[in-house]
Amino acid sequence: MNVSGRTLEAFRRSSSAISLVIALSLFVMTLSTGYHIFASKSSEFLERPDVQKYENAIETVSQMDEWTLTKFYWSNNLRIVGFYIVGIPSYFGFHSLMFNEYAIGMNLSYWYHAYGAEVFLIFLSGLFLHGVLELTGIFIVVAITLRVAWNFWKGMGHMMTPARKGKRWSRGLSKSEKRKIRKYEGKVKELLVDFLVLASFGAFLIFLAAPIEAYISPSFMAAFIGVLPLAITFLVIIASFYLFIFVWGLGAIKRDIRAVCCDVKFAFKRKWRPTQLSLLIFVIFFSIMVFSLLV
Repeated sequence: MNVSGRTLEAFRRSSSAISLVIALSLFVMTLSTGYHIFASKSSEFLERPDVQKYENAIETVSQMDEWTLTKFYWSNNLRIVGFYIVGIPSYFGFHSLMFNEYAIGMNLSYWYHAYGAEVFLIFLSGLFLHGVLELTGIFIVVAITLRVAWNFWKGMGHMMTPARKGKRWSRGLSKSEKRKIRKYEGKVKELLVDFLVLASFGAFLIFLAAPIEAYISPSFMAAFIGVLPLAITFLVIIASFYLFIFVWGLGAIKRDIRAVCCDVKFAFKRKWRPTQLSLLIFVIFFSIMVFSLLV
């Protein structure tokens, strides 16, 4: 199979995770933006310590030239991707992304409270000029790390499954059990190839986004000043793009949600399923992250 065919297959097998990550990320970002816009007065919002920190970061970035800014974005964004990959068993990429989307919503709200609705929409359009590459790249990386983590713990769950008729894993296997092991070996290799393909593709998109953010996005936003309908049209196009991706993976999402719900029902009936371990570890690490942020 050629590179393009392998890439398409990797996307197809990961469609559920990709669509889920995009839907939840944009939902959290939108919810956070709406909350910070409508739940706070501008004077109170702009005095918050986290908002002041964001304002100082904007001032620091605005003093950099385009090339310095490009290198800064490369260093920052690709380092984050590296952390996502290293933290695969802990679902770090997915959990971190959700909290980052909340922070992005707060940052977007700053432009509304400080400069008004028109500047907010213009900034949002400029954000998605490079964001359609950067965010999509991050979504893809997080989706494949989520898929790898889920299957890693599912594999651990299979190893914890009691052997039938007192057989041990290392000896006394039937022919059907040996065929099952060979099947899993093939699936593991397939998953590793998908990981390499999608992680590389996502990192490449993030790499391309940095010079666009530094060199083109500011001029793009300036061109929308006084031409607000164009900015809104551009945002509608971007929303349609992500909606198309979500619909593309919707069938796979429904299938996986049904499987998870079935596993939860079996858990209440005290019947073991390997994917129950995947869900349990997901919830545990999510709870740890929430607790660490609240303390």
